[in-house]
Amino acid sequence: MMNLEAMTKFRDNYRNGIALGYSGWLHMLTVLLVGLGVIIYSFSQLHGVTWLEWVVFPGMMLMVNFAEYYAHRWLGHRRTRYGKFFYSRHTGDHHSFFLDHAMEYKTVRDWRVVLFPVYLIFVFIVVLILPGAYVLSELVSANTAYLYGAAGISGYLFYETMHFSYHIPQGHWAQKLFLAVPGWKALRHLHVLHHKRNKMAKANFNITLPIFDYFLGTLYWQPFAEFEAQTTKPDKSPP
Repeated sequence: MMNLEAMTKFRDNYRNGIALGYSGWLHMLTVLLVGLGVIIYSFSQLHGVTWLEWVVFPGMMLMVNFAEYYAHRWLGHRRTRYGKFFYSRHTGDHHSFFLDHAMEYKTVRDWRVVLFPVYLIFVFIVVLILPGAYVLSELVSANTAYLYGAAGISGYLFYETMHFSYHIPQGHWAQKLFLAVPGWKALRHLHVLHHKRNKMAKANFNITLPIFDYFLGTLYWQPFAEFEAQTTKPDKSPP
């Protein structure tokens, strides 16, 4: 049973296992710079884009949204032979580190359990973006290839940004910026509800926009007031 005491113990053990040389800022900035570099380069290569070619961008963003849903639901919360590492890192680590009533990271070093590993964006580029872009450039056009790449990485950064924002400490200046974005508070609440131990393998698998949660029947909502009334509040903020 994962309660506040068990979570606190897990956090202590997890933090003790983080490499001394780990830097949360380096982690974040590396992913951000690599991602923005790909996006900027891709857009710089566009020439005379037709409206039909532009359709590739929202289409690819939708595909990334489904990939986010698929990976989260069927790999992150189910034991599979080829997804066991992701299951261990997600259900085993992330969902033990953060519970629905304790969603905030405490230090920059906690970003290790919030963000994807740095190498994953390179795997994403090499395994998914480059082959797909090559096929599109050969079969359709160079513009569609670059839009495919830009959209794929945009979806990746969108995921990282939104997920990170849900774990920012209450009252932090960065959280205040996100609170000014229409709909963000509701999206965060959906993710908080996903972190309920009895809901994490059943509902709210989309992290960015709950498109496929809606269409596949896994969208779960609980009013803010009802959630607050049912949530057991710790006497003090967990470390």
